[in-house]
Amino acid sequence: MKFTGRSRELGILRTEFDQLEARCITLSGPPGVGVSTLIRNAAEGYAGVRFRCPPRPDPLIRAALSSRIGREVSSESAWDADTVPTWAALLTKLAEQASGQGPFVLVLDDAHRLADARSRIDEGLADALGQARASQLPFHVVLAGRAGAMPEVGATSNMFTPSLQLHVGPLPLRAAVPHLPGSEPYHKIRAYGVFGGMPGVLAHLDRSLTVGTNVRRLLLPDSGALADLPMSWLERSVQTPTRYVSTLEALSQGGAAWADLSEAIPDLTKSGQIAPYLGRLVELGFIETRRSLDSAPRSRSTRYSLTDPFLAFWLRFVLPWRTSERDTEIVPHYASTIRPGIRDHLQNMMPALCRRHMEIDALETFGSNARESGAIWNADADIPVAGTLGTGAVYYGSCLWDPPASPPRTPQPSSLKLLDRNIRETRYGFGRERRVRLIFTGRTTPTWLRREAARRDDARIVSASDLVGDAA
Repeated sequence: MKFTGRSRELGILRTEFDQLEARCITLSGPPGVGVSTLIRNAAEGYAGVRFRCPPRPDPLIRAALSSRIGREVSSESAWDADTVPTWAALLTKLAEQASGQGPFVLVLDDAHRLADARSRIDEGLADALGQARASQLPFHVVLAGRAGAMPEVGATSNMFTPSLQLHVGPLPLRAAVPHLPGSEPYHKIRAYGVFGGMPGVLAHLDRSLTVGTNVRRLLLPDSGALADLPMSWLERSVQTPTRYVSTLEALSQGGAAWADLSEAIPDLTKSGQIAPYLGRLVELGFIETRRSLDSAPRSRSTRYSLTDPFLAFWLRFVLPWRTSERDTEIVPHYASTIRPGIRDHLQNMMPALCRRHMEIDALETFGSNARESGAIWNADADIPVAGTLGTGAVYYGSCLWDPPASPPRTPQPSSLKLLDRNIRETRYGFGRERRVRLIFTGRTTPTWLRREAARRDDARIVSASDLVGDAA
C-alpha cells in the first residue's frame, strides 16, 4: 500500500526534527493506524537510529539498543562489554552523534513495550536531553507506539516535558480515497463507510472488486484477513474485553450519551461504573467524546462515538455472524442481512464524515475551513453538523446518505425546514450576520432538493463530489 494522506503529520514531525534544541516527541495511535509507517517516512533523510523495542525485559531492550549503536553508530564502546549500559549512557552516547552534523533522530518504535517492561527510561532521557541542550546538540528522541500504553515521560522530572505529543487517527475520507474500491464519488463514500480509514485495513482491499465482494472475501470467511482483526486489537489492549465490546457495540449504531451506554452493559449496577471503560476506550483511540456546541462550559452534555466506520461496521454486521451458528452460506447471508442494513449504517456514519470535511476540506468550497466544528443537541434540537468557519460564518448541517427521490408530503417538513426549526431552538450563532444551512448528501442529490436549496441564499448542497473532491 502506497504511503499517502499524512502530509499534515509529516509536516509537524519534520518541523520538530529541524529544531536546533534537543527535543522529545511522543507519537501514538490505535492499532492499525500506521504509526510505524508514519515515523519511518518522517525520519527519512535524517541522521539517526530507528530501533524497534523488542517484547523483552528492560535490560534486554537496552542490550539490543547497545548492540545497534555499536553496529551502526559508534564502534568505540563507552561501557564494559560485559555490562548492560544504562538509559542515560545509551542516550548520551547517541546525543554525541549530533555534534557538527545536524539533527540526529532516535526513534524508539513500539515504545509501549517500554511501559510493559517497566522501563526507567524517563530518568535517562531527562539526563541525556539536559546535556544535549546544555551543549546545544540537536538530538531528538521519538517514542512511537500504541495509544493508551505509552510510557509516561517527563512525569518524574522537572527537567523536560515532551515538546510534542501527537496522536494519529484514521485517515479522513479524501486521504483514504486512493485505496478504496469504486469509480463514482458515492462509491468511495460507501466504501469508506464500510472499511474506514485505518491503513492496516485498507492495505487488504482489492480496488478492482466491489465493496460487497471485499466484505465477502475479507470479513465473513474464517480465513478472511480482516475477519477477527478488531477483536485482536482489543485483546492486545485490554485484559478482559467483554464489557468493552458491549460498550463499542452500543456505539456501532451511532453516537450515544452516558446513560444510554450504561444500559448497554446489563451487569452494571450503577451508571458510574462505566466510566473506566469509556476512559480506557478514549485513551486507546477507539472512541471520541464531544459536547454540544451550545452547552455551558461545565455542562455534562457529552456524547461518545466510534472514531472509525470500520469498527462500527464490524461490530454491527460481522461480529454477530462470527459468533452465530451460521445456518446460511456467506453469499445469502450478505444479501439478506448485511446489504439491506448498509444504508442505515451509512446514514449513521455521515455526520462524523461531514464534520471532518468541514474541519479540513471546506476551504475549496467555502473559502475557509472550520475554526470550530461539532454538533448541537438539547431538549428541543438535534443538529448533527455545526460550527463556525474561519470567515466568521456560522453553519448548521443536516446529513442524508440517500435522499428521497421526491419531496416529503405535507405536513412532514423537508430537510431545510426541519433544519430551520432546529436552529430556532439553539443560541449557537445567534446574532451572527452570516448563517448558512448545509445539506450533505451521499448518493445522487435529487432535483427537488437542489431546487429547494437554490431558492434560498442561505442554503447550500454539499454533494458526494464535494466531499470527495479531486481525490477521486
